Amino acid sequence: MNKIVSKETYKDGQVILSEGTFGEGTYVVLSGKVSISKKVGEESISITELQKNDIFGEVGFINKEGRSASVTAVGDVQVGLLDKDFLDNEFNKTSSEFQGILKALTERVRKTTQEMITLKAENYLLKNSKLGEDRKI
Repeated sequence: MNKIVSKETYKDGQVILSEGTFGEGTYVVLSGKVSISKKVGEESISITELQKNDIFGEVGFINKEGRSASVTAVGDVQVGLLDKDFLDNEFNKTSSEFQGILKALTERVRKTTQEMITLKAENYLLKNSKLGEDRKI
C-alpha cells in the first residue's frame, strides 16, 4: 500500500489499540500477526487474528465511534498507519447514499461482533462451570 504515512513496530503482547478509545487511525499489518479481542467482564475474549495485508481500525474511521475491540501484537509486528487525509478524501468522494451503506455495514459488523462475543463468553462460562463440576466428582 502506498498510502502509508508511518510505520510502527510492536513486541509480543503490546496493545496497539484499546477497546473504547477514540481514534480514526486505520492500519495495515505489514508483518507478523495481531489479535483482536473484546472485554467481557474481567475476561478478554479473542475474536480473531489478522496477518500481513489485513486492515484494522476501519470501523472507527467510518462511524467515528469508540474502538469496538482491542488489538494486540502476537510476536513481533509491524503496522502501517494509512493516510487519514487520503481516506477522508476518498470517503467524501462517494455519494451520501453510499456513505450511508458503508456506515450501516460498519454498524452491522459492530452488532454481529457483539453477539458473537456474547455467545463466546457464555460458552466460556459454561465450559468452565462444567470443568468445575467434573473436578468435584
